Amino acid sequence: MKIKILTVQLEAVPGDIKKNISKVETLLNEVEETSADLIILPELWTTGWDCVHFNKYSQELFCSDTLNFLKELALKYNSNIIGGSAILHKYNQKDRNTCIILNRKGEILDTYDKFHLFSHRGQSEGKYLEEGDTPVIVNTDIGKIGISVCYDIRFPEMFRLYAFKGTDFMVNMAAWPKQYTDEYVTLVKARAIENQTFFISACLTGRINENFEFSGSSFAVDYKGNIISSSDGKEEVLKTYIKLDEMKQYREQMPILSDTKKCYQILEK
Repeated sequence: MKIKILTVQLEAVPGDIKKNISKVETLLNEVEETSADLIILPELWTTGWDCVHFNKYSQELFCSDTLNFLKELALKYNSNIIGGSAILHKYNQKDRNTCIILNRKGEILDTYDKFHLFSHRGQSEGKYLEEGDTPVIVNTDIGKIGISVCYDIRFPEMFRLYAFKGTDFMVNMAAWPKQYTDEYVTLVKARAIENQTFFISACLTGRINENFEFSGSSFAVDYKGNIISSSDGKEEVLKTYIKLDEMKQYREQMPILSDTKKCYQILEK
C-alpha cells in the first residue's frame, strides 16, 4: 500500500493563532489536494517559538482553536492528522508543548507532550513549560507512528524503544535553528538508519525575530537514510509517498533490530 503524506511547512506569525490557521488553509488549498492518508504540521506552528510568551499564548486543549481546526482538517481531507504542536494545557494543569493526533473522523487518537524540553543556547523552554510524562506511539489505519518533537531527536534511546515496540515509521516536528540545519539532517538520517524506518520531519521556516531564523528543513528519508522528498526552505506543502512493504522486506534481509541486545553490560578495567 502506498501512503500519501502531506507535510506543511510555514513561517508562523508570532502569537497569532487565527492568522496561522489561515496560512495552513491557504497552503493546503494551493496544492489542490482533496485527500491524504496523513497530514503533518510543524512544532509551534500556531504561535512560533517565543519562550517568554508561551504562557500568554496557552489555551485549554479541548476547547482550543487548534483542536477545532485540526478536526476540520481531518474531515476535509479524510486524513489522519499529526497536528504539529501548540502551547496547551488540560483543565487546570500546567502548560505543555503538545501535539494532538486525530484520525480521519476528527477523533483524538492521542496527545503527545514534548518529552525533552530545550533550555540551552539562550532558550528557556523548560522554565515556562512542563515536560511530558512519556513518549507516545499512535495506532492509525496506516500503521503505528512514533511521535517526537524537535529536541527529542537528540535522544536515540527513545526511538530505539519505538522500534522495539513495532512502529511502522516515525515523525519529528521541529522549530530548528537554521545555523544548525546540518546537525538536524544528520540526526534524522541516523534515527532512520539505526531503526530501519521511514522518518518524516516537519519544520518551521522563516524568522521569529532578527536574531532567530528557522531551518525550513522539512523532509522525509527512507529506512536506509536516503532523502525521498525535501523542501527548499520556503512556505510549502511537501508531498511524500512511502511503501511499508519495501521497508519490511529490507528488515528481513538486514535484521538489525533482531540482532540488537536488549541490555548491554560494559566491562571497565
